[in-house]
Amino acid sequence: MAEILNRYLKICLLANGPQDLPHSRLLFQLMVLVYFITGCLSMWPVVDFSDSFAVMLVDLTILLLFSLICLIAFNKRPRFLQTVSALTGVGSLFQMLAWPLLLYVNEAKQSDNVPAEASFLLLVIISWNLAVYAHIFRQAFDVRTLTAFVITLVYVIINIKIRGFLFPDLGV
Repeated sequence: MAEILNRYLKICLLANGPQDLPHSRLLFQLMVLVYFITGCLSMWPVVDFSDSFAVMLVDLTILLLFSLICLIAFNKRPRFLQTVSALTGVGSLFQMLAWPLLLYVNEAKQSDNVPAEASFLLLVIISWNLAVYAHIFRQAFDVRTLTAFVITLVYVIINIKIRGFLFPDLGV
């Protein structure tokens, strides 16, 4: 297990890619579950648990479908398990990294006093997460870096638009 965690950390540092993870249905299922749980927990300070559950179901569905469609479009379908294992694994790490900060920011919002440092740290975490997703997409789809960043932005925009349409009152 320590070896797998080390591989995920190396992916976060852009040293490894999804191809460095085992092609394992068990790892895929475990990472999808961990991503779902950490996503629910990281949203819990902002929305109640049932809403975070519904939002994460939508988020996970988008991630799975987007990955599958892109892999099919780039004729890389056999890379599905490793690609999604990489995306959900690093996504879980970033959600766990952001969780205490989100708790702090939510608490600070109650007094209308969110420190700029906290907002900046959240921006750094989100930016790093997006850079890692682009890195994963670049290697999984075998595309150039700029193309991978565009794909990442398209993924984010689709996710934001669908979540905004389905959950307009939640602001997530």
